[in-house]
Amino acid sequence: MTADSARGLTRDDVAPNVSCSKATTAPNRRRASSARTTPSDHSNTMRLTELLVPEAIVTDFPFATSSSKEDLLAAMVADLDQRGFVADRRVATEDILARERVMSTGVGNGVAIPHAYTDGVERLSAAFYRTREAVAFGGPDGAPVDLFFIILGPRDSRREHIRLLARLSRLLNNADFRDHLRAAPNSDAVLGVFRRFGDR
Repeated sequence: MTADSARGLTRDDVAPNVSCSKATTAPNRRRASSARTTPSDHSNTMRLTELLVPEAIVTDFPFATSSSKEDLLAAMVADLDQRGFVADRRVATEDILARERVMSTGVGNGVAIPHAYTDGVERLSAAFYRTREAVAFGGPDGAPVDLFFIILGPRDSRREHIRLLARLSRLLNNADFRDHLRAAPNSDAVLGVFRRFGDR
């Protein structure tokens, strides 16, 4: 297994690709107030906690374990749409599902990092979801997943998108980090875990 495949990366993640869905003009949507304050240049020194805002953290996401992972991802994108982080729900859903069909974004140890380049968002966004019960997701170790990090970004955010995947992968190799995320009672506590374990 290559280093990229261990992080759930494919060739399309690290090289220019064609949109999985037709480009559409994103409608004007009311954005979450904290999303508006996210830096637009995504510099090399940007911290995960500058991008992962409390409104994009859900620590008790209800989902029927009998449903498919496709339904789960669609439900998460719909939730992000309701929170103001998605410009075109249909396009974002199509693109994240198309990416998942290429290769599972489950990375093992109960963690998945679903991600996609998409015209369905106007800026790079990250979200954290913890499901009430672990869900079968096709990870390399076969373990069900309860920690989901979602990254959605337009194509011009490709470089920072890949950096975020690498940062998350490094943090998630730490068992204590994963345990603290599972124990965190709310969004502020989740952000505190990131800070405590070295958000850089």
